[in-house]
Amino acid sequence: MHIKIQTSIKSNGNKGSSNALATYLEKEDVIKESEALKNGELPEPRTGFFNHQEEGIFKNEVISSIDYNKKGLGRNDAKFYAITLSPSQSEQKHLLKSITNKKINNVDELSRDEHKQYEKLLIDFARKSMNEYASHFGRKGLESGDQLVYFGKIEHNRYAKGTDDLVKNGLIKSGEKKKGLQTHIHIIMSHRDKEQKRKISPMAPEKKGLNSKLNGAPTTRGFDRNLFNIKTERLFDQRYNYDRGLNEKVEYRIQADKDPNKEQQIKLANNLIKKRELQQSLIQDYDIRNKYVEENKKLSQEIKPILKKQKDNELSI
Repeated sequence: MHIKIQTSIKSNGNKGSSNALATYLEKEDVIKESEALKNGELPEPRTGFFNHQEEGIFKNEVISSIDYNKKGLGRNDAKFYAITLSPSQSEQKHLLKSITNKKINNVDELSRDEHKQYEKLLIDFARKSMNEYASHFGRKGLESGDQLVYFGKIEHNRYAKGTDDLVKNGLIKSGEKKKGLQTHIHIIMSHRDKEQKRKISPMAPEKKGLNSKLNGAPTTRGFDRNLFNIKTERLFDQRYNYDRGLNEKVEYRIQADKDPNKEQQIKLANNLIKKRELQQSLIQDYDIRNKYVEENKKLSQEIKPILKKQKDNELSI
């Protein structure tokens, strides 16, 4: 699972309206409409956005809700943030196999009903992740995604950029659709909570060991983005019965980049037991460096698994 949190250059650092970002996120709907009209077909209705309670939300409502939820924010403050939840190829295949009971390499292979089931799981994951997002700020009384103002949009395609190695090596053209499973979830997240009582910025670096107060009450300062990623992986594993390999963990991936020598040892390990010991050691190194203990990685919510195969091969959600 890869998570990116950022302000958007398409919206002037998110200091103004969310119109440009919301419009950009409808690009797959626009492409489908253009292709249908080109083939003389009637376009299907746009899928719209989702939030913590509803689906099929129109773009204008998204823009209005985000743009007016800005009480107490200054001219130079970001009014919203762009969050991208990107399940790995392995995670996507796991979800898809649970629906179809077969290996899927592209979402175009899905039937309409299977596609709906897939997006239902993705929305479920996004909503559960937003519960963790809310609680991860450590603010008293902020515990649920229902207290946030956010809108999500699922995309199933990515397009090559000129900076990609595949483009540089001439294997694919810039702007060409990338092959394989490319599903990801975009979230437009307001800087303010729904009651407009709290500023909640995921870009603020976490300050450990400080006795901070907000309006006289103890509070956590900042937002540990890597720890949030670790929690969303745990959420995914528990919710969808995913057996995550040690080398898939956020901790492993980050620490491997910082300790290439140990990663090389892992690659050269001649038996599985030794390899696993080294992988666990790499994760422990990451935890020690970041002063993490198991308590830090616990989820704020009880997660019940939902991927239980039924006789008719559908999912119990």
